Amino acid sequence: MAKLIGLDLGTTGVRYECYDIDGDNLASGRNKIREQTTEEWTRSLRSAVRNKKRFRASEQLLLSAQGTSGTVLLVDEYGNDVFKPIMYYEKAVDEYQKIEALEQVADLSRRGISISATSPLPKILRVKKTEPERFRKVRWILSPTVWLLYRLAYSEDEKWEQICTDWTNALKFGADLTQEQPLWFEPLFDATGISTDLLPRIVPCGEELGTARSRMAAKLGLRNATIFQGMTDGNAAALAVGCMREGDFGLSCGNTTVVKYVCSEMKTHQAIYYHKHPLGGYLAGAAPVTAGMLDWFADKIMGIEIGKVFELAGNVEPGRECLYFPQGDRSPFDDPELGAAFLRVWPEESSRDAARARIFRSMVLGLTLFEYYYVTLFESLFNRTIQEAKITGGGTRSTWWNRLRASIYDFPVRVMEERPGIGALIPAILRLGLFKDLQELQNSLLRVVNVCQPDRTLGSKYVSSRDLFLKRWEKVREASSLIR
Repeated sequence: MAKLIGLDLGTTGVRYECYDIDGDNLASGRNKIREQTTEEWTRSLRSAVRNKKRFRASEQLLLSAQGTSGTVLLVDEYGNDVFKPIMYYEKAVDEYQKIEALEQVADLSRRGISISATSPLPKILRVKKTEPERFRKVRWILSPTVWLLYRLAYSEDEKWEQICTDWTNALKFGADLTQEQPLWFEPLFDATGISTDLLPRIVPCGEELGTARSRMAAKLGLRNATIFQGMTDGNAAALAVGCMREGDFGLSCGNTTVVKYVCSEMKTHQAIYYHKHPLGGYLAGAAPVTAGMLDWFADKIMGIEIGKVFELAGNVEPGRECLYFPQGDRSPFDDPELGAAFLRVWPEESSRDAARARIFRSMVLGLTLFEYYYVTLFESLFNRTIQEAKITGGGTRSTWWNRLRASIYDFPVRVMEERPGIGALIPAILRLGLFKDLQELQNSLLRVVNVCQPDRTLGSKYVSSRDLFLKRWEKVREASSLIR
C-alpha cells in the first residue's frame, strides 16, 4: 500500500506529512526555523520528523517536497553551501536598476515573466560582483525544493550531476514558459553574464527523480522512498485547495498571500506572472508579501499576541476602518521602495484595545481589498466570472475575516485544510494512476473545513472602498515617489 510523504520547507518553519491513499493523515510534525541556513533547515526537519511513522519494508513510499519560490541556493558540486541562502524577500535594487532597461528583460516580460528587485537574477548578480572568487566555486544555482530533494537522493560524498528542477521553481530564475517544454531564456543570461551551465535542466512537476539513499534520508526514516520532482509552495497550495480546472481561483494566506487562477492561455499584465499548471494550462498569479506585516505590526508596534488582536478586531463595527494599503514592492506595482501606508487615521476617545483593534482591522480590510483587486483583474482578463474562492493557510483561521472576504468578493469562500504535502504530490499520484480520475483524487485527498457565504449587508458597507481601492493606491504610489 502506497504512503504519501510531503515535506514543506517554508520561510519560518518546516513540515512533515504522511498520508495514506484514502487521504488520512498518519503522521505529521512541524518545527520552527531559527535562521536561514541549510544546516538549520536540516536540523529543523529532523525535529519535525522526530515522531515519524515507522514503515514496513513492503510499503511503497512516494515522496516529494515544496519550498519558497524565488529563494536562491548557490552550492558546490556536492550540494554544500558556497553562500548562505538568498531569501525571496531580499532585494538587489542597484543590480535590478542596471538590467531593467535591457531588451531581454522586456522580452521575457512579454512572455509573462517579470524581473524585479526581489527576483533571483539581480541577487545572483550582486553576489557575483561582490565576491567573484567565491562565486567561481558555485556549481549549481538551485531552489530550496530542488536542493532538499537531491540532498535526500545523493550520498553525502557523491557529486551532484544531472540535476533537474521542476518548471514551477524554474520560473522566477528566468524560464521561458511560452514553449511546450520550458527552457531557460538564454538571451537574458547571456546579456547578464550568468552561465546556464550553472542551472539544472527543467522538467515537469511529478517526474521521478530517484531514490532516497542519503544518511539524511535514513535519519528521517525515509530511506528507499521514491522521490518525485516537487513544486513551489504557492503552486502546491493551489493544488491542495483544488485549483485544478479552468476558472478555479484560490489563495494561500501566510506571510505571503499567494493568489492563483487557472487559465488556458497567458495574457500578460504587470501585476501577474504565470506558471505552467502542473496538470495542464497555466496558473496566473501573484505573491505579495502582505500578511507578514500583520505579524510584524502586532508584535513590534502593538506589543500584543496576534491571536488576541484578531479577537479584538472581530468586534470592530464594520465601516469604521481607516484606509490601509499594503506594501507594493512585489505586487501589483513591482515598486521596490513602496512600503505600506495608512490614510484617514484619526484620534478618538477609546480604550487602548479598541484603538489597536480598529487599526488592525483596517490592515485586514486593506489585504481583503487587495485580494478583491485580483478577483476583478482575472475576471476582466479572461472574461469569465469567478464563482468561489478556495483558500488555505494561517490567514484563513479567522472566521470573521473569511466572512469579510466572502462579503467583499460577493461569492462563497471555501476554506480548505492545509495539505501542502498532498499538493506537491498530486502530479506524481496522477502519473502513477493511483486514482481513476482527477475527481476521485480530489474526493479522497482534499478536505473542506468550512464554507463562508457572503453577507450582503456587510458587503454593502465596503462597496465604495472596494471600487476605489486601486485608484487610491495608485495615488499613494505617486505621492511616495515624490519624497524619494
